[in-house]
Amino acid sequence: MVNVVLTHSALGLDSNLESWAEWLRGEGHQVIAPDLYGGDTYDTIAAGAQRAESLEMSKVVQSVQAIASELDGPVVLMGFSLGAAACEMAAMTEPGIAGLILIGAVSSPEWFGNPSWPKGLRAQVHYTVEDCWVEPSEVAALADIAPSGALEVFEYPGGAHLFAFPNFVDYEPLSADRLRSAVRRFLAEIDEAAQHPTRT
Repeated sequence: MVNVVLTHSALGLDSNLESWAEWLRGEGHQVIAPDLYGGDTYDTIAAGAQRAESLEMSKVVQSVQAIASELDGPVVLMGFSLGAAACEMAAMTEPGIAGLILIGAVSSPEWFGNPSWPKGLRAQVHYTVEDCWVEPSEVAALADIAPSGALEVFEYPGGAHLFAFPNFVDYEPLSADRLRSAVRRFLAEIDEAAQHPTRT
């Protein structure tokens, strides 16, 4: 079992995020999904992005780190869009996180102090190649500091931002299935490494 801190997109803690939490629990993992909006949800990315501007990102990052610090066993931070940005900063600036899954957002490490890649951290990045919210240069900047084998980058066709959200207009079922397969394997590998550390 892996502890997954699942952080929502700009839409808030909605049915899409809950569907992912349910799926992860069905895979046998513990899921904690913090609500950054205090119950508010939004139907469009534009409305959600406006709400997100009211957040103080440093406090969001600290809250994610605080949740992770209370968990026993391997911790993976997984976020969509807004949540991915928070999870990346949390994992890159706090030791002890086993895994990081970024979906639809990547920040260059220069935006949060150019930290070194944390020891033992493995990560995945998932985004569509025409997503206007993701800059390939920022993906490359993150890849540049990753040790060999520590970062996997998955590109998907099209430009849908929240392509894995089943109740959203961006939904792309084939890409979502590919994402789930990659996440399933990644979490299984994190779990295996935690159970048998001498094999890694």
